Amino acid sequence: MIKFSRWFLFINRLAKITWLALSLSFRRKISGPERLRLFFEEAGGAFVKFGQILSLRQDFLPFSYIVELFKLPNKASESPFEKIQAVFAKEKGVPVSAFFSEFNPAPLACSAVSQVYRAKLKNGLPVAVKIQKPGAREIFETDFAVVSFAAGFIDFFRIFSAVNFQEVAADFIGWAGSELDFRLEAKNAFALYEHGLKHPFSVIPKQYPELSTSRVLIQEYIAGGFSTSGVFSGKAAEKFFLKHGIDAAAMSINLAADGMRQYFIDGFFHADPHPANLLFLPPESESEEKTAVSSSARAGRIAYFDFGIVGRADASRMLLLKIMRGIAEKDVGFIASQFMEFGNKLISDELEFYLKMDAKIRMPSEKIFKKIKELMAKDIEKEMAEELNPWFEAVKDPDAPTEKKRAANVLFKIAARAERYGIRLPREEILFLRALSVSDTLALRVSSDFDMIKALNFFFGKYPFEEIESAIEKGTHEEEAGKKIAMPSNADWEVFREISAMEKEKMFGARERIIDLMEYYAERYEEIRSMMKSLR
Repeated sequence: MIKFSRWFLFINRLAKITWLALSLSFRRKISGPERLRLFFEEAGGAFVKFGQILSLRQDFLPFSYIVELFKLPNKASESPFEKIQAVFAKEKGVPVSAFFSEFNPAPLACSAVSQVYRAKLKNGLPVAVKIQKPGAREIFETDFAVVSFAAGFIDFFRIFSAVNFQEVAADFIGWAGSELDFRLEAKNAFALYEHGLKHPFSVIPKQYPELSTSRVLIQEYIAGGFSTSGVFSGKAAEKFFLKHGIDAAAMSINLAADGMRQYFIDGFFHADPHPANLLFLPPESESEEKTAVSSSARAGRIAYFDFGIVGRADASRMLLLKIMRGIAEKDVGFIASQFMEFGNKLISDELEFYLKMDAKIRMPSEKIFKKIKELMAKDIEKEMAEELNPWFEAVKDPDAPTEKKRAANVLFKIAARAERYGIRLPREEILFLRALSVSDTLALRVSSDFDMIKALNFFFGKYPFEEIESAIEKGTHEEEAGKKIAMPSNADWEVFREISAMEKEKMFGARERIIDLMEYYAERYEEIRSMMKSLR
């Protein structure tokens, strides 16, 4: 239940959100996906984060909407320093002037939740201080209540018949809620910090949990770098990097490869590597040149910040590992076979679940499903070829437009093609693809010569496929990640304690996908229609 004192905030916020949705619905000159993005942008507060979370739900939104929500900004308006300082004083019991020997009131970064400042501790140690904006928790929790209310309304009227919107909203509340407690972020950063020590390219700021609270985070200040937000693209960016002693081509390759290393090797990864969360640094020593594509290249280093959203991978990432190897080798047939293998498992699991929940239902024989699977395999390979082959050609063409070279477009498109056949990747896989897509977009800005296929081959050259496969099968990293990573939980949010009839919804979704698959092939092939008629 929403506390009585917050009823006014809730009703006021709900009215504003409703009015915004109605006003946007009358803007006929913009597309549906763009209208949805503008809604989240203009709603502000937690709704920007909600849009970003929805961009990970391939099972909920069409591909065109996912791509558009991917453009949501990460910046927010600045709060006056006096109000920010009041939050610090309340948390620490003293003003910033008494706690630090130096404190610069000009923020280094701004988000909907917090602002970051540069300071020095009394012992002279330079630190970055992240302070939560006043009222951020109240604003977010009010927005959580609005989303909760909308979720109940949508599910009651079954607007999205095959998806439980309360589950989607719970996903959002879990992620966004975790960002309101900076102690969770510190825990995530510490886990990545330990692994970063083994990899000179990655720089993770050291955390000072003994000085931090749920609304104040104090961590190592990383000096000597420059923000990716201000980097030009193309040749201008390459000259800019060269001025800082960094080989842009090597940096772009390492940027993409490091994200893959976090996901496939470590088992947990920074899931939100947008420009505001990254800082480029020159090489610390000549020995770091070994991390680059060639011994003569100076790849530099990259520092990661803001660990509110950290993904934890499981054994299912083996599918993506194989798909990435197939892309590196430009083997469309192999890529399609991996999607098909995953699809076969989904069909079997959902059919088994459906029959378990409703044993009285009469389902098609295994013979029909075997034939459907054969047809699916051919269709999926054809669709993968339609997306991948033009991209393979564009990547090796030096004169091809940058937009055609982007792996981000292709990664999401082949996932969308697979979705047509009921093959929906798990959330963590989509989360990783989103992170890799951000890295791909940024890498192309850093160097116009960036090539995702080259980055994949560099990655597999440094980490042989068989070794990664063995580590995933053993599951040692998943066990380690489970102990270290603070994953979001909706158990703390009173407005969302009860998500009813989840098993019933799961059964309904499985039934819908099985029926849709059968109808799709029955419409296209006489052989399937005849086999289906025999069941009547």
